[in-house]
Amino acid sequence: MFKSLLAGVSLAAACWQAAGQETTVSLVVRPRTPFNITRDDVRQLRHLASGVGWEFEPNAATTAALKRIGIKTIRCINVDPLPGYFEDGSGRFVVGQPDRLQAHLETCRAVGANPHIIIATGLHPDLRVQVEDVKHLGESVMGLVPSGVYGPKDWTKFQAYCRAYFEYVLLKQGFRQAKFEVANEPDVGGAMCPLPPRPPMGSQALYDTYFTLYKNVAQAARQFEQEHPGVKVRLGGPALAWAFTFRFGDFNWAERFLQDCRREKLKLDFIGVHYYGNLGSLHGEYEGSFPSFDEMLRFTLAARDRYCPGVPLQITEWGASYQTTNEPSAAVNANHIGAAWGAAFLNAMLEGGVESALYLVTTDLRQERDGKWENVWGWPSLFLNPHVAGGTIPKAPFHTLDMVSRLVGKRVAVTGESKHLRAFASADARRRRMTVLLWNYGYRIPEAAVGTEEAPPAQVVLRVEDAARLFGRAGTAMERWQVDAETSNAHALFLKGERPDARAELQRVAAGEVALDGSALTVSFPMPPSSVCLLTLQGR
Repeated sequence: MFKSLLAGVSLAAACWQAAGQETTVSLVVRPRTPFNITRDDVRQLRHLASGVGWEFEPNAATTAALKRIGIKTIRCINVDPLPGYFEDGSGRFVVGQPDRLQAHLETCRAVGANPHIIIATGLHPDLRVQVEDVKHLGESVMGLVPSGVYGPKDWTKFQAYCRAYFEYVLLKQGFRQAKFEVANEPDVGGAMCPLPPRPPMGSQALYDTYFTLYKNVAQAARQFEQEHPGVKVRLGGPALAWAFTFRFGDFNWAERFLQDCRREKLKLDFIGVHYYGNLGSLHGEYEGSFPSFDEMLRFTLAARDRYCPGVPLQITEWGASYQTTNEPSAAVNANHIGAAWGAAFLNAMLEGGVESALYLVTTDLRQERDGKWENVWGWPSLFLNPHVAGGTIPKAPFHTLDMVSRLVGKRVAVTGESKHLRAFASADARRRRMTVLLWNYGYRIPEAAVGTEEAPPAQVVLRVEDAARLFGRAGTAMERWQVDAETSNAHALFLKGERPDARAELQRVAAGEVALDGSALTVSFPMPPSSVCLLTLQGR
């Protein structure tokens, strides 16, 4: 495994050379020229970078780090079913002690975040189909029941269970802004099924089972709101893997779901879908396994506008790749490529009209190998597994979210960007401060192989117009932080046989004074392929 990882690095180095000679990118920042796609692009970009899943083994240190970078939503999955029992007579579900859910909620409290709960993914034992429930369907069906969990066998009880779940989170635990998303990737088989056998992925029959499930949760939510005036259940779906039925299956699930919610007049507060960078290109730069992110987003938003206008679309799982192993194809989730892709994807979501997003998980999973624990680097996560790392070690993609959290003021205009070198600038005149997030990204991430680098090294020449007006003439301090193949990169240390340590933290690579040139100032610096940096300029 170690040799294969090194082979992946050698290939990446070769791709750098194939990407071309260094190019000069001359950027001009105009601090007096506001520029926004949304009402407030700084606020929205930070919002897009403010969600993450709870798993796998967060601790007090990771929780503190999430709070520091402004995490406001934590995805809570594998917290279903809740323990408890159905009362005789009333049918009311009484929640017991949900230790796993409670651990997620305690992290939410410590961070100051709202929970985003994945509901209807597990069945209480009283709702599971048993062999005796399907005797009338024959031995071929009866034989399938022990091999999996099917149900619910009683929709009235299931709705009572859902109402108890809403009550527990919203009222008893006090998370009045919590969101609930129904199931997890039902289009590829990630939802409960009432009866065996489970229909094929993407099929009409599988869709029908999911829509029935969603409909029952939505009806339970409506009833709960009627029973508790002034309390809102924020409910969403269809929680799709999303790309799959753009190429396979009987029809496009996202479009059909929105159409059916409109026809049935069902409660739908947000549209939830998942996206990973190895599915295809962001903007159609190359042919991937599936359509580009832009194409799928435009299609889904057009369906939204036809059937459920005004309902926000959220990316409720995202990362550079859905591969989650220690194979080279999954390394983008651990290194500078994933960090640069993350910056490009956050910008794509901003430009495309995505309302919010949730990075997959907080820490890597650990697995036992030859009697020892090893870190599984391939997870789209923000930290190494603390039990393996012996501390809280950030992965390179964490630094992208960190840099976004440091943006100040309001967005201002930047001109001169290249195909691969992009920039997001903001300024705060009152504080005499400017922040510029830059990324040099052109990597091709295939679905199940090591990718290729197409972005050339760049020499950035960044000129700030009207700098004297923004910073004053007493002096301007410059600082620059960067993630690249050798910097702020825990995975690069691991590949060298070194233990990830403080060098894995976000590194400041430059600092000093910048002199005015008339009323402007200029900063020049290199950005290698697949790198992200944050430049700050502060008037004295």
